Amino acid sequence: MKPTRDPRVTLDDLLEVVLNKGAVLHLDLIIAVADIPLIGVNIRAAIAGMETMLEYGMLRQWDADTRAWAERSASAKAELAPGETLVARMFGGHYDGGALYDAWRPGTLFLTDRRVLVQRREPREVMWAAELTDSRSTHLRTETSVGGEERTRVCVELADGRSAVLSATEPETFHEKVRQQAPHVRSRAPHGVPSAGGGPANE
Repeated sequence: MKPTRDPRVTLDDLLEVVLNKGAVLHLDLIIAVADIPLIGVNIRAAIAGMETMLEYGMLRQWDADTRAWAERSASAKAELAPGETLVARMFGGHYDGGALYDAWRPGTLFLTDRRVLVQRREPREVMWAAELTDSRSTHLRTETSVGGEERTRVCVELADGRSAVLSATEPETFHEKVRQQAPHVRSRAPHGVPSAGGGPANE
């Protein structure tokens, strides 16, 4: 490969190459004062999307440890209110489109006869929760992840205009159980539900 320069290349193009194909950085840096070399820095780094890293046999132990931690978090138990009944539980997550950063937060997805909530065990925290009576509509949406895989998300819109995107190991099953517990919830795709890649998505 020979280096090329194309003024039409955008940051999105660069990120796509780095994530899907990867890049190797070789850097030799010498810091000198008054022409006297004091500090030498030698860096050899590989940068790529996680799927590319794993394909080339890199970061596999980190990936295995992270998946094991996520599975442990999925064993958490929901704190139910008196008289509340657990309907379904599975590994999942909540897409947090916060002011500082956008990211998926893994945990356990619970459905009771009263509400939907996403909770993690370590540290213990309810990351998102909503009463079924406050839910206005819900639908499934297929999105392409950063690594290029197709993922089905459960999108929920509340009566006050707020919305949430949830992941689940069995999104179709979870979506159907929500409809069974809350027949008033419409299966209609709302506008402005944040996508997994960050930012609003109008459908």
